[in-house]
Amino acid sequence: MTELTPRAQDYLRFIYKLAAKGGKVRLVTLSEALGVRMPTALQMVRSLANQGLVKYERHGEIELTQEGRRIAEELQKRHDLLLKFLTKYLGVDEEVAERDSCGMEHHLSEETYRRLVKFIEFMESCPHGLPRWLEGFHFYLKWGKRPVMRSEEAVIVPLRKLWELEPGEAGKIVMIHADPDTRLRLAEKGLIVGNSVVVQGKEGERIQVSVMGRPLKVGKEEAMSIAVI
Repeated sequence: MTELTPRAQDYLRFIYKLAAKGGKVRLVTLSEALGVRMPTALQMVRSLANQGLVKYERHGEIELTQEGRRIAEELQKRHDLLLKFLTKYLGVDEEVAERDSCGMEHHLSEETYRRLVKFIEFMESCPHGLPRWLEGFHFYLKWGKRPVMRSEEAVIVPLRKLWELEPGEAGKIVMIHADPDTRLRLAEKGLIVGNSVVVQGKEGERIQVSVMGRPLKVGKEEAMSIAVI
């Protein structure tokens, strides 16, 4: 990548993002997006233009050159990867992750970046949709304790859906058939393989349960994805 200051990289990436939303990117739009004054934005845009990365005419539209677009796309890809890693895999709040990824993306070595790419590729190619240990980690983030993570259990009674339990009935979670994001969200609530749940009642399309002594409500679709014995 061309040697650019972190601030210059921010400008290229924001020009790229604004252009991707459609419409023309003008100096006032860019300065507002970056939270800087117009003269400050103008100085940087002129510097990028002198480097052959953007095209800009006074009071006109700001456009990325072919080289500018190549660099901006690479920067956006790096930003998105870090954002995914922080939010989906580490469970960081999205607003915090956005701020942190903006800072990290400028100082990440190529070796670390390549390892992150491979890590996410490995996670997302899991034949089961999501490694079980990641659910355990999200459970640990929320509850501060390790869950019971058994690989398989001998089931000698018919499986039931959590939604099918009546108020007062209890069950032990043995399987969860849901997409990775839903499983992580359920794990943070305490709904993870190995834990027991007690049904308190039903209200429309939601079921009220108790997990580890704490009450919570679960939507019907999620409750249907949870198998208990």
